[in-house]
Amino acid sequence: MPFSIRLDQATVNRLTKLAARSHRPVSDVVREAIELYVAGPTPEEDAMTPYDRLAHLTGRIDSGTTRSVGTGRAFAALLEERRRERRAR
Repeated sequence: MPFSIRLDQATVNRLTKLAARSHRPVSDVVREAIELYVAGPTPEEDAMTPYDRLAHLTGRIDSGTTRSVGTGRAFAALLEERRRERRAR
């Protein structure tokens, strides 16, 4: 269905640049933007915390080394030693 909207020149310029970068017609860019806006977030997505949104990107990587084993304990011991040195003054 044909549809008309009025846009300010800055928005038209941004749409035109986006369409050129993606090698698509401006109408396709506008159509996709409207579809995404109308679809909006689902109730589940609305309730998600920032952590939940990024959880799939976090994790643990095994580098094959054990360099960090005991780092927390070593750091705590260093802090304790510094605290004792300050008290001794």
